[in-house]
Amino acid sequence: MCGISGITNKNVTIVENMTDITCHRGPDDRGIYEDEKITLGHSRLSIQDLSDAGHQPMVSSSGRYVIVYNGEIYNFRRLKNEIDSNYFKSISDTEVILELFEKFGIESISKLSGIYAFAIWDKKEKKLILSRDKQGVKPLYYSIKNDDLIFCSELKSIFLHTGSKKINLSALNSFFKFGYVTGEQTILEGIYKVMPGQTLTFKNKVLEKFNFSKKIEMPEIKNKKDAKKIIPEILTSVVKDQMISDVPVGLFLSGGIDSNLLLSLMTEVSNYKINTYSSFFRVDENDDLKFNTDARVAKKSAEYFKSNHNEISIDEKSIIENIENAIWHMDEPNSNSSLVPNYLLAKNASKQNKVVLSGEGGDEVFGGYDRYKSIRIIDKFANIPKIIRKTALSFVPNSILNKKNKFRLCDADTYEIYMSFAVNNEKYAQSIHKLSIQDDYLKSFLSKYLNKPDLLASIINAEMNSWLLDDYLMRADKMCMAFGLENRVPFLDERLIKLSDNLKSSWKYPILSQNLGKKILIESISNKIPNFVLGRKKRGWVTPLSKWLREGLRDMSLDIIKEDYVSGSEEFINFDKVRLAVDDHYNIKNYGVQTIWNVITFQIWYKKFQKELNKKFS
Repeated sequence: MCGISGITNKNVTIVENMTDITCHRGPDDRGIYEDEKITLGHSRLSIQDLSDAGHQPMVSSSGRYVIVYNGEIYNFRRLKNEIDSNYFKSISDTEVILELFEKFGIESISKLSGIYAFAIWDKKEKKLILSRDKQGVKPLYYSIKNDDLIFCSELKSIFLHTGSKKINLSALNSFFKFGYVTGEQTILEGIYKVMPGQTLTFKNKVLEKFNFSKKIEMPEIKNKKDAKKIIPEILTSVVKDQMISDVPVGLFLSGGIDSNLLLSLMTEVSNYKINTYSSFFRVDENDDLKFNTDARVAKKSAEYFKSNHNEISIDEKSIIENIENAIWHMDEPNSNSSLVPNYLLAKNASKQNKVVLSGEGGDEVFGGYDRYKSIRIIDKFANIPKIIRKTALSFVPNSILNKKNKFRLCDADTYEIYMSFAVNNEKYAQSIHKLSIQDDYLKSFLSKYLNKPDLLASIINAEMNSWLLDDYLMRADKMCMAFGLENRVPFLDERLIKLSDNLKSSWKYPILSQNLGKKILIESISNKIPNFVLGRKKRGWVTPLSKWLREGLRDMSLDIIKEDYVSGSEEFINFDKVRLAVDDHYNIKNYGVQTIWNVITFQIWYKKFQKELNKKFS
């Protein structure tokens, strides 16, 4: 992977500055291209074609196209056979993209399979082209200032070169509701994300947006028997493709089905011993079962598959020492409790590997989360006439079925059901900020994805384009690229997404299943995973953050949530309510870890970006 940047004028100073700021994404090489209409910058992480022939910016054989590119095209070798070009000077996927443009033009984007974000300058048309992969694994930001477009792999570089430092209140509202910023908008007004699967062109000061469709061949699935035959075949093919690299590929290993399945398949197709990585928490012995069961299973799996396993330990000191750096690399506020553990795990993995696989997307593609059972029940319940539903539920005490669940079963529309699962519902969650903004932006954005044939499919589609995209994938990219580590996500391969669309919700999570999702996946691949993994109940990756806030993180958190920690944040934060949330959490009156962590991460982000970053580069 790499870092890319550029601006639609001749300004080497700005682009060199952006390349400096994002050099961690590509520590192996760097380059600048300039002419009178464009300046492009690149920092390289060498994975395919380690020679100088892979240097970027790279120019096409005719000289018409210039590219800066971040990502991996998994089908580049097959595409290379379509080109029949005698001009290849490298064995890199970068050059294949360029020669595809030489032969097919911008339509060649529809042929690409992989994870990528790239910019191509068309010298003949004087046109800039930006494109991002369909699942949004690789980030790409842009802004238009003084009739020029400026872009970069990371928001912080654009932030320094745009006039507005104003916080986007719709985006901030998203953060306080979800713990991350979702949609096209970013935390800063005037800076946007290129959306997944989107291609932008900028010519003569005019910005246009496109989405190229791609036909994905998929065997016909008539019944579960067909599905169970096809699933292992596609998974094996996907892992083979994503193991393509001129350097060894490692794995982030948990105790769950997804990463264990990846390790099984990687072991089958690889000719070397896989490096695996996991983390555990330093907690009291009586808390070990709660917080470290996942790590213990991962270690047992590594022994089973004979991988070269690496563990790191995380404690309160780890959080204190690394939280500022993790938030700096994240670019936008993100309050996921896994942020610092992800950062430290990536740091450890980068010592031995340049590429790792991970299991993000497996639960969405195959229906793994426990809430999916509730969603299927809600969907079935909707078949009963509403008057009967309301009458029946009126006899059920709230102690048995609370008001939220009654609302989901009777009155909520699809958007409201989605939000009821997604929004932070802690006591002070929506009173610790001073925003009075409505949810129009969020509703408009999310409703586009709540359009599938059944409720579960709609919820999963929205999650994949919001929670998975803007929390999990963004976090995976930023934390890994902080150390020049490429993170590939096989479960989000286009073939598996297409396969998922052809699987019935009842196959993924049967209503009668005993809290065990991904039923069709498990039935398809049970011979590849040890029973001590298959027999486990699904549980999230639990961190001791709630406990640590009352103990080793108490002094740090009390310092950060003060009004005088950073000037200006009082415009957005209601510190009186924050103190109430903290007191309740410390005294175990009301659970408030997400609410408190939202404030802590926002305060640190605000100080790093609005104060220190401005001062450093002003």
